[in-house]
Amino acid sequence: MYVAYSEDKVYKDVGAIRQLFIDDDVVAVVKNVTRRRHSPVKHPANPIIVRDKPWEAVTFFRTSNFSVRREAPDGAFQCWYEDLYGFFGYEDQGRTLHERNLYARSEDGIKWDKPPLGKQVIDGNDTNAIFPHSEDEMYGSASVLIDDRDPDPARRYKMVYFHRLLGPNRPKINPRRDGGGLCLVFSPNGSDWTPYEGNPISPVWLGDVEILTYDPIDEKYVIFGRYGGHPAMSPHPDFDSWFGPIWPARPDGIWGTRRRIYRLESADMFNWSRPELVLDPGDDDNLDDAYYGLVPWRAGELHLGILNVLHHVDNTMDNYLLYSRDGIDWKRMLDHRPFIPRGGAGSYDQFMAETPTQPLVVGDELWFYYGGHRVHHDWWWLHGPGEELDVAEALDPNLARDGHHLCLATMRLDGYVSLDATVREGWIETKPVFSTGSHLIINGRCGPNGYIEVEIMDGWNNVWEEHSRDRCERFTGDSVRHQVRWSGRNTVSEIPGAVKLKFYLRDAELYGFQFADS
Repeated sequence: MYVAYSEDKVYKDVGAIRQLFIDDDVVAVVKNVTRRRHSPVKHPANPIIVRDKPWEAVTFFRTSNFSVRREAPDGAFQCWYEDLYGFFGYEDQGRTLHERNLYARSEDGIKWDKPPLGKQVIDGNDTNAIFPHSEDEMYGSASVLIDDRDPDPARRYKMVYFHRLLGPNRPKINPRRDGGGLCLVFSPNGSDWTPYEGNPISPVWLGDVEILTYDPIDEKYVIFGRYGGHPAMSPHPDFDSWFGPIWPARPDGIWGTRRRIYRLESADMFNWSRPELVLDPGDDDNLDDAYYGLVPWRAGELHLGILNVLHHVDNTMDNYLLYSRDGIDWKRMLDHRPFIPRGGAGSYDQFMAETPTQPLVVGDELWFYYGGHRVHHDWWWLHGPGEELDVAEALDPNLARDGHHLCLATMRLDGYVSLDATVREGWIETKPVFSTGSHLIINGRCGPNGYIEVEIMDGWNNVWEEHSRDRCERFTGDSVRHQVRWSGRNTVSEIPGAVKLKFYLRDAELYGFQFADS
């Protein structure tokens, strides 16, 4: 929030909120400084969950099919994921796609166990399935949230899923969509689940991507997903392959079968808004690009998100970092490079890298769990063999059985974007900001000959003598929470009113700053 403090100046009350340099919200002027976006580093143990149980058919770590959460900041890691079985062939040939939801657990986030849960026995094996098996129903595209705000411990875990009817009860008019809807189940522990009596919570929801999150600042539950499914978007849904025609020049916003992102919100998890379109492929996208799903989270006051984008023709998937000030109007970062890039030929994530899971804070790092795939989006799927595509995956869909994995990539806390200076000294001057915090904390990294120094000015660029550059103790290290000092002084709360910060840096990266009491 910006507040006037004189006739011609305004200041931002930043409180104790971390201020990042992803946009220019607090940046007034810079010299010899550039903005760089960073990507997480893939973990050497990848892939960390693979198909290794006799009952698993296709462990499906896709945008709509898995969640990774942590019980507490230092607790166990949990993963819910789908297994596809009975997926070869067409429904009109009597074979129907089935999905079962499985559960895995880890103490360190790297080595995972698949504990027997007593819900479903397959060929004499007690499995890690979390729902009893049913030939008549499908709990598909599930998304899980651990909710410590709910006073009812039986509802601490919440899952939304797209409900479908199968078998003899499956509707005949539109078997993909009739009988569906967005539904909710609760659990006290992540493995024992009870359906909400008021299901469906959104009967108009007919998509198969729903990513459930909670916004702690706006205090709202939020779902981003693909409302309606792609055939319903097309004025000519009678196409004979997985993808239909696209009209990029249509002025009415109809883009054919390109997937788009819709948003729902709720204050209580039971009463939801109608789906609102928030992201639609446009001029910045290729002709065949489609938006598959968006997972949002908060970084300080900013909304950040990973947008998963499907490239129809190449049949591949990439992910991109987005930011927003309100959670509705989203912008892609200054470049169009994937956030977590796919791997090279023969790698575990050669063809697709995607995620529906928010990053987890682990120590001074952010952990991004993502699905990495050595098979394409749908060449092995129902339509690929049906179209008789001349590709290995269509000729032998069994290649997909071991083509999907859970992977991990990590980066420093708030390490998305930095303002950098190299061989020349640069500086960054902020807009006027106000806080009652006692200390100034910076997140920065210096090279072998690098440094960062800070001075504090009033709104008219007069330097506060006790907080001048000359008195600043030069920072030459690498820290996500370095406390700035001036001749041994580490407090800034005695400075009245709004201030400007001026950072001097060489061979260094500055990721953000914060006023804090500790």
